[in-house]
Amino acid sequence: MTTVRVLLVDRNDDFLDAVNAWLGAAASVEVVGRSHSGAEAIARVEDLAPDVVVMDMALPDMSGLEATRRIKRRASAPFVVLTSFHGSRAARTVAVDAGADDCIAKADITQDLLSVIARLVERRDAAESTGMRGENV
Repeated sequence: MTTVRVLLVDRNDDFLDAVNAWLGAAASVEVVGRSHSGAEAIARVEDLAPDVVVMDMALPDMSGLEATRRIKRRASAPFVVLTSFHGSRAARTVAVDAGADDCIAKADITQDLLSVIARLVERRDAAESTGMRGENV
């Protein structure tokens, strides 16, 4: 598996530090940047071209949902995994409706994030091998 480039987005530096350190221990993941707002995340996606954006639903300038919509309008948009304090089915539904590829509860991030990233990358790689990269993977 190739290294997956990840952009982390959350207003809380302690959360970003913890997730950055945790992901840093995974050989298959490289954290390429951190952002504190939706607008900053959108700009960093342009500059850094991450494979995956892990973004909080609640950001100071716009919701993670709106930032996801804007990111997903791009050609070759990265995967977006939204995080929320609420691990409910309703939160996941709202996230997916906004274009996110998945949604996980912050409390479950160390249990779920690496497997979610692996599943998304496998899906992308399978689509690329069949020539469907431009399709919704």
